[in-house]
Amino acid sequence: MRREHRKLRTGCKQCKRRRVKCDEAKPTCANCIRNRLKCNFEFLTPSLPRLRHKEAREVVPPSSERVLLSSSPFQDLNLQSTSLDLHSMELLHHYTSITCFTFGDDKRKWLWQKEIPQMAMTHDFLMHGLLAISALHLSTLQPHRKEELTRRATLSEHLGLPSFRDFVSHNNPHNIHAVVAFAGFVVPYVCGSLETLTGRIPSLDDDHPHWFFAFRGLLQMIGKSWIVLRTGPFGSLLHRPTFRPDNVENPDDVHLARVYQLLEPSSHYPEEDIAVLEVCKAALDELRRLFACPHEPMRTRVMIAIHVWPGTVSPSFIEIMQERRPEALVILAHYCVLLKKVDSCWWLAGVGNRMLAAIYQALEQDWRPWIEWPLLHPLY
Repeated sequence: MRREHRKLRTGCKQCKRRRVKCDEAKPTCANCIRNRLKCNFEFLTPSLPRLRHKEAREVVPPSSERVLLSSSPFQDLNLQSTSLDLHSMELLHHYTSITCFTFGDDKRKWLWQKEIPQMAMTHDFLMHGLLAISALHLSTLQPHRKEELTRRATLSEHLGLPSFRDFVSHNNPHNIHAVVAFAGFVVPYVCGSLETLTGRIPSLDDDHPHWFFAFRGLLQMIGKSWIVLRTGPFGSLLHRPTFRPDNVENPDDVHLARVYQLLEPSSHYPEEDIAVLEVCKAALDELRRLFACPHEPMRTRVMIAIHVWPGTVSPSFIEIMQERRPEALVILAHYCVLLKKVDSCWWLAGVGNRMLAAIYQALEQDWRPWIEWPLLHPLY
């Protein structure tokens, strides 16, 4: 019996145009390296607008300036010297005094307030990423400065990306902690800075980065360097619970279990459609597991669940989702309930609702009742 071959649609645009097989290597596939093409299949690296040289110089001056930081709140960070200007100092102060507490919980606040800023002092690209996320957060607190601070966030991210990409391509274990820290900032940066673009169904063919693939890329990066990361500052975040989540304890599970009715094939279903349903079942199984985790005594927090699911679904599910198969979109809509549970988080505000609106528009009328629960679920 001849094995059925399914055409993959997850390669880079350059390989698709040339109709050659893409190895999907990050940050640039082998074909693009060989042919000296600019590959769009970049790993956790959002595209940013071109910037005038004058603007780029405004955030980080070309000359290095030694700054002694011996007073609170920086004295316990062991900061000795840096090339930060006064605008960047404002953003660093805001990060260490306010923004850092919006990530993680009280038990790990030291990671975001001390460990990551310390790493940033020896990794310029991480400092740029830290300043970008701080500027973005400050823009939500000072609306009258939104345009200025959003521009600064873009500039800082732009300055950090080239070195970040270079470190990703070299895969040096000595730098992996700083690389993962920057990648962790990319996710809120994409969600928070591209507000008008977050209401899109994920597609690798988009010209702009999608937060779903930022989540996915971060988890894949962590998975590849798991052993090294466990021995560093992120070790406490990577603890795997030994218990098995119990769906019975999850009050939301009745709504998730109902979706299985959509995934039961009828007698006349072709083999290809049956395979699609099996892929969707696996994605729904994982989503149910993650929904149940927050209800366990040693629970996985909702925020972690939000990060995990995009990275654990199979490449086949990604392909089905890109094809706008209604079964996959219904499951994606139920994932949005997790986003709505943390809508109070400054960089996730409105992301779940905007995604649901896009899914609603993509579904035909007969399919829309299947996403009624996600649509009606309250914001937390």
